[in-house]
Amino acid sequence: MGVFLTLSAEDRSATKDSVLRSVRAGGVAVLASENGYIYAADAFNALAVERIQTIRKTDSGTACQVFVSSIKTGGGVARNLDGDAKLLAEKFWPGELSLLLAPQLGLSWDLGDGGSLDEFALRVPTSEFLLEILHESGPLAVASASVLGRPATLDINYVPALPSDVGIYVDEGPISHPSVSTIVRCGISGLEMVREGDISFTQLEGVVSSISRGTL
Repeated sequence: MGVFLTLSAEDRSATKDSVLRSVRAGGVAVLASENGYIYAADAFNALAVERIQTIRKTDSGTACQVFVSSIKTGGGVARNLDGDAKLLAEKFWPGELSLLLAPQLGLSWDLGDGGSLDEFALRVPTSEFLLEILHESGPLAVASASVLGRPATLDINYVPALPSDVGIYVDEGPISHPSVSTIVRCGISGLEMVREGDISFTQLEGVVSSISRGTL
């Protein structure tokens, strides 16, 4: 049975410690991000990541996104977070920029695709409590706490998971103004914006003039 906690100033540290214990034990946490509530697990615990995929009924071969606390940590898990990609990260992280990057060779993780994609989405979120968790947990595999293909869940009371499937829930209240991340693929031929969100193409082009438009 999942533990339900409400984030408050008085219990913030204790809540963070509870989340860290749950994640380190292989549990799935429901946490608030600026986009909506998410499922989060240790990115290096394949069973925990698989649990996220099972809860969401995600098709095999679909990778979870990865959240990290800094560009430095991102460089530890992505082999091409450099050059123009790093320029974008320096400008827009923490923030609504997701970079599609290649994982470091030899990483002992499975984000749900069995390593077949050789690509994963990486971001540093702006949510303060989530960043506090990430600074101590290391990379987290994340996915929207919603039914696959449906809009983000903005109220923790509507997370479509059984309490027995989740280790801990942290309620930060309804998310009234969810943001949308912009997605950029970092390929051999250069940078390509494949989804425009709160960060516009014009803003990206102001940092890397050679960036192009594309589709997912």
